[in-house]
Amino acid sequence: MIMPRPPSFEYKKSPKGWLVCVPGSVSDTGRFRRRYFKTRDEAKTESQRLREISKGIQAKAIDIAPELAADAIRARELLVDHDATLAQVAAFYVAHHDKRGKAPTLSTAWTAAIKHRLHHRKRTLGDFKAWKKALPDWFMKMNTHDITGKDIVKALDETTKGQTRWKVGMRYISAVLGDVVKSGAISSNPVKSIQTRRNPETNDEVVTYTPDELKDLFAACKDYPKGEKDRLCAGCAIPFAFMAFAGIRPEEITKLKWEDVSTELHNIRIGASLAKKANRRNVRIQPTLAAWIATVPTEKMKGKIIPPRWRYKSAKVRKEAGIDGREKQDALRHSFGSYMLATENDLDSLKADMGHGHIAVFFEHYHKALTKKDALPYWQVLPPGVVIPSLESVA
Repeated sequence: MIMPRPPSFEYKKSPKGWLVCVPGSVSDTGRFRRRYFKTRDEAKTESQRLREISKGIQAKAIDIAPELAADAIRARELLVDHDATLAQVAAFYVAHHDKRGKAPTLSTAWTAAIKHRLHHRKRTLGDFKAWKKALPDWFMKMNTHDITGKDIVKALDETTKGQTRWKVGMRYISAVLGDVVKSGAISSNPVKSIQTRRNPETNDEVVTYTPDELKDLFAACKDYPKGEKDRLCAGCAIPFAFMAFAGIRPEEITKLKWEDVSTELHNIRIGASLAKKANRRNVRIQPTLAAWIATVPTEKMKGKIIPPRWRYKSAKVRKEAGIDGREKQDALRHSFGSYMLATENDLDSLKADMGHGHIAVFFEHYHKALTKKDALPYWQVLPPGVVIPSLESVA
């Protein structure tokens, strides 16, 4: 067997200075290098140092076990088409392994994300906690450094059925992994590698109420026969009116109080404690909403707008109206935006009413092919026996 000739580590003068050629076997980068020194003595010292390192490597090579030598041969065969040495591959593995060791599991990262958001809305915190319980155990136990887009898709497919739910889950996973990216434990968010799914039938179009569906909803706001649980549902009409005719969010209506409503100024004040993202806004009271508010006796305009056990009573009303299972988040708000835009065609006023900061939101959610004539029946969903002459002129 012919042994390779050991490197000489000679040094010589060149136009750039005293040159020492460093072979990859002793280079700190694992690659051949040319090093230049200002003086002959510096080059000589470096040459002697490299020679001693080479002798040490050769001495260790004699003691290499046959299994290690065989492993090195297999590794070299795997790297034959790659411009990398065994030392470089080993260094990469060590760095990768060390970084993985610093990355938390998804479960740990999720807990940290919740603690980081303690100042957020209760509903947001509740959703974070609910998703942590809903996602598969195998997924939550994964090291965040190892999570890929395929793992996320698989976890969501196991957890969710509907398209909307799938996308909501992906947003929460993205938020948690985004925190890990900011901490420096992982370099990028694997959610970005996932192509957003689209439902070919709806193309993610928001759900709105038709005027007939809205009539059914208000007709179901009544007191039901004795013996039925949460039967006193007549008081649900007013909260639904605020959502349908003022665009109040479902979460905002649970906090809204009569003192926030000014019938004299025709204005609803949504304070920072009520609004999403703490954005204050003033909402105009439209004639249809004013008609519904007028049905409430003055002495009862105290405290919260919603009746006791609103969550259960509102669910009962939707079910009785035949829209249970089809109601999506903010459907009444989206309805208000769509029909209001068709009626006024005034984006600036609608932005102020709804608290949006970007016009793009309106064209994404509310800009529909509706005319004033199409919108008229929506605003004519009034309390029994009430007629507003001004609405009749809308065409």
